[in-house]
Amino acid sequence: MRGKIIGQPIPRVEGAEKVSGALRYAADTVRPGMLWGKVLRSALPHARLLHVDASRAKKLLGVKAVIAAADVNPRLIGAMLQDMPVFARDRVRYVGEEIAAVAAVDADTAEEAVHLIDVEYEELPAVFDPLEAMKPEAPVLHPDYASYRGPRTKMPELKNVQTLVTAGKGEIQKGFAESDRIFENSFRTQLVHQGYIEPYACTVEIDGEGRVAVWVANQAYFKLRKTLGEYLEIPPQQITIHPSNMGGSFGAKDFLSLTPAAYYLAKQTGRPVRFVKSYAEELTASSPRHPAVIVLRTGVKKDGTIWAWEGRTFYNGGAYGAYKPNPQGSMSGAYMVAGSYDIPHTLLEGYCVYTNQVPCGYFRAPGETQTLFAVESHIDMIAETLGIGPLEFRRLNCLKEGSTRTTGEPLSDPHCLEVLDRVNKISGWGRKRRQSAAKNWLAGRGMALGDRHVGHGDSSFELVLENDGTLRLLSGVGDQGVGAYTMHRQVVSHLLGIDPNTVKIEVRDTSSAPYDQGIKGARGMHIEGQAVGRAAESLTEALRATAASHWDTAIEGVSWVNGAALLKQNGRKKRLTLKELARVSSQPLKGFGEFVGHKPDVYSFQAVVVDVEVDSESGEARLRHLYFVYDVGTIINPLIHQGQIEGGIVQGLGYALAEEIQLDDGRITTVTLGDYKIPNIRDNVPLTTSLVRAKVGPGPFGAKSVAEAGISVVAPAVANAVYNATGVRITELPVTAEKVRNGLLCRYKA
Repeated sequence: MRGKIIGQPIPRVEGAEKVSGALRYAADTVRPGMLWGKVLRSALPHARLLHVDASRAKKLLGVKAVIAAADVNPRLIGAMLQDMPVFARDRVRYVGEEIAAVAAVDADTAEEAVHLIDVEYEELPAVFDPLEAMKPEAPVLHPDYASYRGPRTKMPELKNVQTLVTAGKGEIQKGFAESDRIFENSFRTQLVHQGYIEPYACTVEIDGEGRVAVWVANQAYFKLRKTLGEYLEIPPQQITIHPSNMGGSFGAKDFLSLTPAAYYLAKQTGRPVRFVKSYAEELTASSPRHPAVIVLRTGVKKDGTIWAWEGRTFYNGGAYGAYKPNPQGSMSGAYMVAGSYDIPHTLLEGYCVYTNQVPCGYFRAPGETQTLFAVESHIDMIAETLGIGPLEFRRLNCLKEGSTRTTGEPLSDPHCLEVLDRVNKISGWGRKRRQSAAKNWLAGRGMALGDRHVGHGDSSFELVLENDGTLRLLSGVGDQGVGAYTMHRQVVSHLLGIDPNTVKIEVRDTSSAPYDQGIKGARGMHIEGQAVGRAAESLTEALRATAASHWDTAIEGVSWVNGAALLKQNGRKKRLTLKELARVSSQPLKGFGEFVGHKPDVYSFQAVVVDVEVDSESGEARLRHLYFVYDVGTIINPLIHQGQIEGGIVQGLGYALAEEIQLDDGRITTVTLGDYKIPNIRDNVPLTTSLVRAKVGPGPFGAKSVAEAGISVVAPAVANAVYNATGVRITELPVTAEKVRNGLLCRYKA
């Protein structure tokens, strides 16, 4: 396959292995003499640990080691805010917290041994709601908080607050004073798991010289090596992280997790130790999406112009703040609590709050799914009160050329208006809709607007010419399922003018791979793509230099055309293909590329229209059609691009209508996938997608990001559509039949 490569839906590099079942994952790792690890978890949400007795467990046949807090480094761990022990030391702070771990000859023996460990508790008062946790009478969950290592956003003067971030522009009080109407509303969102198919797994092996080998499902191999080395107090060069394919992550597999426990068990037994979480453990003791309380106050002029906006988000961070990896140790979605609107006076605050529930982490568009549900519901509520249509109100106030974001940040090439106009066109927003033919079913329609930044980071690659003329791209990038390797191959093949199938991808371990910062924040094609492009350009220079030396001419006269070095001289042409260049070169031919990119001021705007039907008797809402519009740059692979959009929308549907980890006094009761309702193929909704072409993008060939598209705007659009159909305003997700039916009953009684 030659010619135009960028923009073609070429098959995935790993596609055949995935569909055949041949692809190996972290849980498939088998090492000689390997033991199984299992964890004992807390049964109480908040208690002092008085005594842990493992004597019965140690006597069980097949048990090789039992460890607890006294056996590991007492240093607290955390991505930014270091507040979490590897094992609970003096107290437990949530049901499911790790207290001890066992290594045994098989999984069943390890599980049995865990239940033989006796724990004596002294129960303490617990708090589960972030607003309650901040009250003066709430129990202090971290008495030593002031001494924790962490970001500048730590707030020791606030009760039980992990971090606080603020942003804004203008003068908020002046803005409200100048407003003609003021609107206030509050919203809540639920606890949600990322829903990846592959549970977390890791294996740790220590050789006779103390060198550590780790096989793990993780988004950032080099970061894991660094943080594990810091915790274990050994040089990172003594640790090798072996790449493992990931069956999804969405931000969750980006932490030490059970690797320290596996290390200490392996060290004590002299044998490799493997942990594989059950899905019950995933649902009860991982790092789910934060529930949140969002409080909005908005000032509006008589003509409908939004003039002032105050948004406060209280994220329920759970027992620890360790899982939040951004430099502020916070949720970036807190900065979206005023949406995609041009507002002169804003104040945005994002609190992450300690409670006695499972610690929360990142999930695709972290913190934004919560805030945009509130913002876009609030926008519809204001528009209705003012007597302005939802589309017209958004068009009047949306970000335009020359606007600054609600954080005060600059903005380049915004396509907000175009996105709104396109979704209006493809959905026929203003046209009269056909009512449901079914008895008792009410039809409704809702919309929502949003945008998403392009990620930043650091990545590098090496591109090597093989003797047979093929290329080998050396990488330290994990792929959690996005199709990164396929797009890397497309960038190389396009720049060198060769068949993509001649580019082999080799993902190496951290002892020999080029550095990569890790998968995060929709940075893939921006950062990795540019680094791959630089590696290809570097190799091209080396190839041209080799050809020039072979022809005994200046390199300036040698060009690279359609996969070969070309020299035009005296009316004649000379060519050297990759295979010929490999043969004539006296040394291996390589190219290296690194790219360090900062957050650009280019954003991708998105809008969705949702058609629903609601059963007026049961309250059940069924989606009939979605219309989604996204603004894009150059699309590297349209199949992967559309897959990202559809995946985000499906996750948004689950968030809107069904998914919720339910708790009873801090104990998670949703412990199986039978209880936790992830959308499946029967929940598929017809989708119409339309793409608005942007002028610029920071990625190679003008690409923009797509990894977090769709997921944040579906829930508010669904809530707005349900209100349009029934007059019932749902302000707390998910939008369940029970909530809608209760709302309908209240309306009928009124």
